[in-house]
Parts: sequence; C-alpha cells; structure tokens
Amino acid sequence: MAISDKPDMGGAAEPQHTTPYLDLYARVLSGLMLLFGFRQWAVILGIVGGVGGTFEAMTGAWQVATMHFAVVDLVAAVGLWMRASWGNVVWIYAALSEIALHTVFSETFDVDLLVVAFHSITIAGFLLLLFLGRRAAKA
Repeated sequence: MAISDKPDMGGAAEPQHTTPYLDLYARVLSGLMLLFGFRQWAVILGIVGGVGGTFEAMTGAWQVATMHFAVVDLVAAVGLWMRASWGNVVWIYAALSEIALHTVFSETFDVDLLVVAFHSITIAGFLLLLFLGRRAAKA
C-alpha cells in the first residue's frame, strides 16, 4: 500500500482562510519578533548590554527572563511567518509574558511602558484585523 493509497482519517483540519492584511500584519510582526529574539541572544553572547547590564552581571531573574525570551521570541517569529495557528498562540504568550514582566512583576523587572504599549497595541491590532476579516467572510 502506497502512501497515496491510504484512506483519509479526517484528522487534518482545513487551512484557515485569512485576509491578506492579517497575513501581512503577521509577517511584519514576525520580522519584529525575530529582531527581538536576536537582540536577546546578543545580550546573552555579550555583544550588547541588556537592561540589567551584561548577562553575567544580571540578577538571576533577569537572566532567566532573557533566556526565556531569546527562545520564545524566535519560536513565535517562525510560527507567525509560517502563518501556523500555534505561531499566534506563542506570540500572544510572549507578548502577555512581557507585559506581565513589566507590570505585575515591576518590582523585579522595572516598569517599561514602551514595551507594554507596543505589545498591547500589536495584540489590539491583531484582534481588530481578525474581527474585520471574520466579518468580511460572513458577508
């Protein structure tokens, strides 16, 4: 039995149909997340200094956060670029994590309103484009 002869098990979902604007938005966001991830790696490698100074001089909490975002930002970038549904989830997780870092845990990580505003605006923009795309699909 060849692979092409196997019966369809019905497990694969049909790809989501999104608007070109949402696809473009996700691709631009993917590029930004890629840059954020590369910046975190540059901090880890000592090429640039981070908010807490050099990576070796950072507190343990800052080191863990830097390593976390070095991985999560790059994974989100790949998922957003591929337009996979898990890419949206990882990106929203990364954005909400960083918002929480600079608001809820501001005693440890300081308040960074620019980061909070950026992630809040990008999530709101994504939800708006998603809403408009779904509304246009119904019409």
